[in-house]
Amino acid sequence: MFKKVKYKAGDIFVIPMHDQRFAICQVISALHDRFKKVFSFGVLSIQEDEVYHGEQQYLLFTNYRGSFSMIVTASKLLAKGTWQIIDYAPLSAEQASLQYFSVSNHLYHNDDYIRILEISELQDYPPLAVAGYELVQKYLAQYP
Repeated sequence: MFKKVKYKAGDIFVIPMHDQRFAICQVISALHDRFKKVFSFGVLSIQEDEVYHGEQQYLLFTNYRGSFSMIVTASKLLAKGTWQIIDYAPLSAEQASLQYFSVSNHLYHNDDYIRILEISELQDYPPLAVAGYELVQKYLAQYP
């Protein structure tokens, strides 16, 4: 059994990439109740070292739905400490707005249910689409 690492929105952590580079990331939503097995994050940079240099904008990635800056994945590697927390930076207002997301046409703010979304509002909120660890690596590899 491993000692569980506590993490919160704003924590800066490192994902080692398959190509020996590192993704410097920031926790957007530290979900602990309704969605406790996942969390969301933004990628601040892809680089050769594990040092946070103060970047504040999230990188954009693409998939079949278009561009996005928030990735959702299982919390196990972060909670185990495999993805190490190295710093903290408060979320900007723009980054904190990503804490609102949709699940099956329902709007949530972190773990809190808000309301049913109108069809016309669906494009206003990112979906809580969970990516497996290999898909996360594929997203990160979009930056050569």
